[in-house]
Amino acid sequence: MVQPGESLTQWDTGLPMDVLKYIGARSTLVPEDFNLHPQLQKTHVEARLKKLTSGNVIDWGLAEALAMGSLLYQGFNVRISGQDVGRATFSHRHGMLVDQETNEVYVPMNDLGVENQGRLEMANSPLSEEAVLAFEYGLSVDNPNNLVIWEAQFGDFFNGAQIILDTYVGSGESKWGLQTALTLLLPHGMDGAGPEHSSCRMERFLQNCDSLEDAPDGEDVNWHIVNPTTSAQYFHLLRRQMLRNFRKPLVVVAPKVLLRLSAASSDLSEMTPGTHFKPVIGDNKIDPNAVRRVVFVSGKHYYAVAKHAEENNFEDTAIVRLEQLCPFPTKELQDEVSRYKHVKKFVWSQEEHQNSGAWSFVQPRFANLVGVHNLAYAGRVPLCQPAVGVGSVHQREVTHIIQETFKKLK
Repeated sequence: MVQPGESLTQWDTGLPMDVLKYIGARSTLVPEDFNLHPQLQKTHVEARLKKLTSGNVIDWGLAEALAMGSLLYQGFNVRISGQDVGRATFSHRHGMLVDQETNEVYVPMNDLGVENQGRLEMANSPLSEEAVLAFEYGLSVDNPNNLVIWEAQFGDFFNGAQIILDTYVGSGESKWGLQTALTLLLPHGMDGAGPEHSSCRMERFLQNCDSLEDAPDGEDVNWHIVNPTTSAQYFHLLRRQMLRNFRKPLVVVAPKVLLRLSAASSDLSEMTPGTHFKPVIGDNKIDPNAVRRVVFVSGKHYYAVAKHAEENNFEDTAIVRLEQLCPFPTKELQDEVSRYKHVKKFVWSQEEHQNSGAWSFVQPRFANLVGVHNLAYAGRVPLCQPAVGVGSVHQREVTHIIQETFKKLK
């Protein structure tokens, strides 16, 4: 077991609450003569202002607007491209508004009312991922103070741009010394949809990283891979891309169902000064001395596991979220594991198939770095495709994962 070392750098990416509320309110303003769709007036403008007032239900779309808007406020430029990014595939963004009578486009965050603000560019692109991602990569290299984002309509739409990821994004710094903060948003989730709409194939990105299995990672890995579970975590990730003093590609295993899941919403206070992205989120609901089983999860699967544990009163089970996969947060996991002195079983639970997801990446690192040598696997069996695409089979798999995760302790 590797001895505890230094934690990964924590970048203070919070902002004063009054600034956050100002940016959030400006993201809903439209000119008086602008003919906004009536439905958006209720579901977007009024709903967003209500969330800002309460301050405790900052959902994914609003957190994203606060992150992008705050970077603009600080003078950075932001560009996001992909299919239908103006409103987003799942209609959580609405950053590009269209006049219902004139078809004129208005981007509220380009009018924050401050001097020298950055510019937000939203490019609804065609289904030509190789060309689009190549362009965005070049733009991000040439303009390091621009946050350049490419959003896939579904996670595995990057398949068409695999050559760009392999040749340039994942290895450009190693080969040519070219740094980039290109950010990929890859909607992911085994929700019963077909194979091409379920998985961002995170295992491919993990396989193509230069993280070590037998020594702690530093910030110098070729790209950072995250699977965040709350809107505040996402907020900090986007801001971190610009505020830290180096540039790295960021692969976000992005959500679908979490966009509107109330449990994934954050309090505005989680985005104020002194706050930052957390690579690991521990379980503070359970008495550590009572814990007999520790379940490690990553991404939105956490909510299914946590719901089952709560409904069935598993007071002997702690659920630990691995929010950042690469660089692997060795010190943070060592600290978390050290809290539990009476554990009988450690489990890695994932919704992806065994030959997919993070299992093959995390298993040797838990053994070699964290000291968890008997990590059990709970998830789907191996499959050559990302998802079965048959509702009844999918549901049986869901039941199987939960049963394996909470199998009776001996």
